[in-house]
Amino acid sequence: MFFQNYKCFINTIKIHFLGLNRILENKLLLNTFYLIILILFFMLTIFNFLYKDTKKFVFLIDSMFIETLIWIVPTLIIFFISFYTIKSSVYLNPFKNNYLNIKPLIIESISLNWKWAFFFPYQKIISFNEICAPILIPTKIYLISNSIMNSLCIPKMGFHLYCMNNCIKYAYFLPLKHGISHGISSNYSGIGYKFMRINLYLVTKKTFFYWINLIKNSVNFNIKSYNNIIKKGYFYYPKFFNIRNNKVFISILKKK
Repeated sequence: MFFQNYKCFINTIKIHFLGLNRILENKLLLNTFYLIILILFFMLTIFNFLYKDTKKFVFLIDSMFIETLIWIVPTLIIFFISFYTIKSSVYLNPFKNNYLNIKPLIIESISLNWKWAFFFPYQKIISFNEICAPILIPTKIYLISNSIMNSLCIPKMGFHLYCMNNCIKYAYFLPLKHGISHGISSNYSGIGYKFMRINLYLVTKKTFFYWINLIKNSVNFNIKSYNNIIKKGYFYYPKFFNIRNNKVFISILKKK
């Protein structure tokens, strides 16, 4: 029953994603492209008009004005592009929550050999190799490695974060549109690292709670279960567990 409901849940998701960083990036690139095209046609029109009759504009044949114009226009374009690039980079700082009035979704992640464990402490569930997050709500993800140094990369989100043993890293991201994205381990961690792939589902708030309730009816997870799972191995499919204690992640850190 769980797998049937889960399959229906997956089928309801449209394969389309658009993050805040991708919107700003595309808008900036498109506006820059249009600006360059307009300036190009404007300059071609002006020069074509001026050089049609060289007798009237003899002073322009070897002119400092033309040379200055040719150099100052690209310089101004680069200056404005740099300004907006720096501004967008500061605004999209992944280590800063830009939406202080919205409580973020907390996800605690552990890099294992060779699988990703994602704890949802407030929802009291754990998933392996799969994340589900509601749209229009900031998500704060903590990351730590159980063994060697590793990295979680989600290309469509522009998310790439390294993790290591006994060192907690965190980052924010804000999904704006529902869809599906895929993540990989971009750091070689052994023979099974190619199986460290995750699915990130961005859904509505209602669908997110439906996904949570499905997992809450699954098998219970505790420290003993964790000791069995940390053994070297990989999952072909995502796995889900229910946790009674929402401090399992802290308990694991203290144990390390």
